[in-house]
This record gives sequence, structure tokens and C-alpha cells, in this order.
Amino acid sequence: MAHVDPGVKMTVKEFAEFGSRLKIEHEGQILDVTFIKRDGNELVFKLSSGYNVRFSFNTVKLIESLEESHSSNNHSMEMATIGNGSRKISLLSTGGTISSKVDYATGAVKPTEDVSFILDSIRDIKDKITLKAKIIDSILSENMQPDNWIRTGRLVKKALDEDDAVILLHGTDTMSYTASALAFMFERQKGPIILTGSQRSSDRPSSDAFENIESSVRFSMERFGEVGICMHSSISDGSSSLIRGVRARKMHTTRRDAFRAIETGELGTIREKKVSLNNDIKHPDAENIFSDKLDQAAGIYYFNPLSNQEDLESFSSRKKAVVIMATGLGHVAERLLPKIRELTDAGKHFVITSQCLFGRVDLEVYASGRKLLAAGAVPLENMLPETALAKSMYVLAHYPDEFEKWMTKNLRGEISERSLLHGEI
Repeated sequence: MAHVDPGVKMTVKEFAEFGSRLKIEHEGQILDVTFIKRDGNELVFKLSSGYNVRFSFNTVKLIESLEESHSSNNHSMEMATIGNGSRKISLLSTGGTISSKVDYATGAVKPTEDVSFILDSIRDIKDKITLKAKIIDSILSENMQPDNWIRTGRLVKKALDEDDAVILLHGTDTMSYTASALAFMFERQKGPIILTGSQRSSDRPSSDAFENIESSVRFSMERFGEVGICMHSSISDGSSSLIRGVRARKMHTTRRDAFRAIETGELGTIREKKVSLNNDIKHPDAENIFSDKLDQAAGIYYFNPLSNQEDLESFSSRKKAVVIMATGLGHVAERLLPKIRELTDAGKHFVITSQCLFGRVDLEVYASGRKLLAAGAVPLENMLPETALAKSMYVLAHYPDEFEKWMTKNLRGEISERSLLHGEI
């Protein structure tokens, strides 16, 4: 048990995290509870009976924690090593469903700091690799921010300097954002950087975590220099895909094969444990060149029928660059054009992507598109919106005086050379 120092005034908010088991005093009554959350001025706990209760924050006194404290900000886990083979692979865990388990006290899925389950995924190939596994974060991916990308990128760079490949365990919801950010931060890379996750936690019988990790390890044994996302390629076990990080999109909330390569083919596939790589995959560089400079004064604006000049101006007020998710070929209402022109003249950048995801932006087809061009907006062909956001942060930080030139230049395969036919989606 972790006791609270009686000489230090410690509140539940400061001491507890989601799922922590605590002993508290409330109005003279001693209770063993599980902490759920703080909601305004109230604290929510689950009683041992299974019922949830709400207590005013000021009426609760923390007596002690009933388990060892393991704050999500404490990442001091020792490096775990598996195998003694010649291929050296670093596995870094940031959290997410793949690094989570069901907390039966709360009924929710929460991050865990135990990644020993990965051994079950790679028993048949562990003699060919030396895999070093370490937790670098323990958060769900919706909580990932650019500062997390930068910290993660630095740790991935350090690992790739020492080893042949890096696997990054990550939540699926914002995985494509992180993959895009890493792709731009790594201007050169001497080995694979593979992000993987799962739709179901590792302690569930139907979990996809084990095969996704196994496939990521098998891809990591190959020689290439890309940031990719590895996930199931069907709802059943037995096949996996490697997708270029800047062309990947999560297309379903729960399916195992949620990720798709948008407008491009897959970088590689695994069928019956056999790896096949696409000829388009980038060869490894001789060294790693990494820059963690990202300008966070960027954002994504989703155009809709309620959009007006005031909304756009308010959204853009603290931004240097705005990625507009426009309709169809890249259209927004004419009522926005004067404001875009005004803000562009004031030095802000507006780049155009499509809500359709498949197909290319083309502002030359309709008069409305040509007016948008005349207002100073820049079309980004078939670049994905989240990729455009990460790229705009990179370009703002590195080429602020040549923003349009570098945003329209294909740096990491973020603009595909051709659009696939609809039947190939």
C-alpha cells in the first residue's frame, strides 16, 4: 500500500488517477473506493458494492492509496529484452488500446504498464531478433498532442540510432496524425518505423493486438526507410497490411481492418506469415536525420453549410496556416471568399483538402474553385487532411517564407502520383 504522508496535505485530485483504489473519509465514514473522475466540484467513485457515488470535493479526505502509485506520468520501467538474434528492434509503447486492459473495477479500458504479453506474439521468431521493449508513455491516443509527437520522435530517433528498426505501440484513433508527424520529422531514416495498435485490448479473447505486433515485428525484419502503420487487412486473423504513414486513414470505429491506404497501394502485406513488400517502398538511408521543429499555429477547419466569415475569422485568429476540409473538388461557399482573401493578404495561409478523401482537389473545374484560387487558397491535390495538418506544422517551422512551394512539393509520398479507380478502394 502507498500511504499518504500525514505531514503533507494531499488531495484526491493530486494523488489519484482513473481506476486508483483508495481509502477515503466522507462525513465521518471510512470507505474503500475506486476513483473514476472529477466532474466539476464533485468527485465520482465506485463503491465495492458496484454503485457509483458523487461527493463534493471539499467533503472528501484521502486516507491512503490501496495500491502502489503508478502515475501515468511516471515512465521509469526497466527495458525488457526478448530474444538474442541479430536483428535489433526497439518496441516503444505510448499506450492506447493495444497497451490497455479491461479494468473490471470500473468496467472501462485503461492503460497498463505491463507489456509482457508481447512475448506470446513472437515466440516462433524470437531467436532471430533481439527486441527491447519499453514504455515511454501510458495515455490513450485522443490525449496525444504535438508535444507528445516531439517527445516520441526524439525517443524513436535515439532508438533507431542504436537499433535496426522501431515499433511504436499507439492508440488507433489518432495514429495517422502521429505517423504523419514522425514522417516529416524524419527527413532521413536508416530503418523501419512502424506504428501499430489494436481495436480490442490484449486481455480480450478476440484481441487483434497479438497478430498486429507479430506482423509489425516481421515487417521490422525487412530493410526499408519509411514510417508505416501495420494493422489487420481483414476482419479475420491471417493477413496484415503495412500502409505508408502519410496515406493511412482509420475508416471504421471497431473493425480490425479499420485502416486503409487512401489512393495508394499498401507498402507491404503478410499472408500466412510471409512478407511481401511493394516495389514503391523507400530504401533505407545511410543515416537518420531528424528535426523536431513543429510550429503549432495550424489547424483544420471543416467547411459546412453553417460556416460564415465570423466563424472562419475566429478559428484562424491564432493560426498561421489553416487546412480547409472543403466539399467535393475543393469548394467552399462564396460568402467565405472575401474573408479568405483578407486573411491571406494579412499573411495567413489557407490550403485546401477534400472531405471526400478519395479523389483529388481541382480548383480549375468550376468557377467557384477558380474564385477560391484567386482569393489566395492553395490546393493540395489528394493529400489527406490530417497529413496536411502535420505537414503545415513542419513547413511553417522550416520554410515559413516558402510555405506554398513546400506544401505542394511531395516530400514523403503524401501526394500520390495517381488516383486509384473507385473499384480499387
